[in-house]
Amino acid sequence: MVEDRADAVECAHCCETEQVTVSARVERSGQAILTVLREVAPADAETFAAEYRAALQQAATSFDLTESELVLDRWWGIAYLRSNPPTDEERELVRRLRAGEDVGWSSPEEYRAARQA
Repeated sequence: MVEDRADAVECAHCCETEQVTVSARVERSGQAILTVLREVAPADAETFAAEYRAALQQAATSFDLTESELVLDRWWGIAYLRSNPPTDEERELVRRLRAGEDVGWSSPEEYRAARQA
C-alpha cells in the first residue's frame, strides 16, 4: 500500500459532494495487491493469489501476458475499494445513478467543472 502518492490510482469516487481524500492507494503489481488484500480482506487475498498464479502459469507456456494483466486490472480495483470503502454518501450516489435518477451532471468531468465554477 502506498500512502498519499499522486502517481497512484486516481480516486474512483469523484462524485462525492465534498472533496474526496484518500489515504491508502494501491500500486498496480501482484505483490502490492496481495499485500493490501492480506491486510484488509484475507479471503480475497487467497482468491487473488490463486487466480494470478494460474494466469502466470498460462503465460509461462503461451508467452502471452494478456490473462495475467486482466487479473491484475480486476484485482487492483478490488484491492483499492477494500482499502478505501465508499462513504455512505458515495453509495447513495451510486444507487441514484443506477436507478437512473438525475444527479445534476452526466460525467465526472462535468461534475468537476460545475464545482470549479
